[in-house]
Amino acid sequence: MFTKEMVHTALQTWCDNVVKVGKVHAEGGDVQAFSLQVLSDSYDYDNGHVLFKPTLTFGQQTFRPTKEGALSYFVGGNSDYPNDNGFKLKPWVKVWYSKEDFILNGELAIVQCNVHFIGEDDSHIFVNKSFVFKQCEDGKVRIILHQSSLPYQP
Repeated sequence: MFTKEMVHTALQTWCDNVVKVGKVHAEGGDVQAFSLQVLSDSYDYDNGHVLFKPTLTFGQQTFRPTKEGALSYFVGGNSDYPNDNGFKLKPWVKVWYSKEDFILNGELAIVQCNVHFIGEDDSHIFVNKSFVFKQCEDGKVRIILHQSSLPYQP
């Protein structure tokens, strides 16, 4: 059964991984390999189906149902996704969530929250997120739905 503590751990892990990807990139590490591991550990692409709508995508490439598409959004460099610049490469130096709310349902947690990103250049982005986390058969918590959007500004 999913618990409140598991929700907070999953959200914090997601935020921490954004910072770690940028740090690996900034230090000249193998950001592609690291990001693939993050995707395997945190998203259920290897075992099931993931619904992923990144913040800054549009047109035919709005949704990323494959690990390859998600990786491209994270780190760029894939000619099949020419508009991806690698969102997680900024680097982001601080990422946190706020105003989370959730519904627990057996092995699932349905979550909405705000996520704040602070860049190394002191830029700030604020996005609205929805996640569905699943407790998988191997005991790990992975994302099966990730929707992200910029707040509406009338």
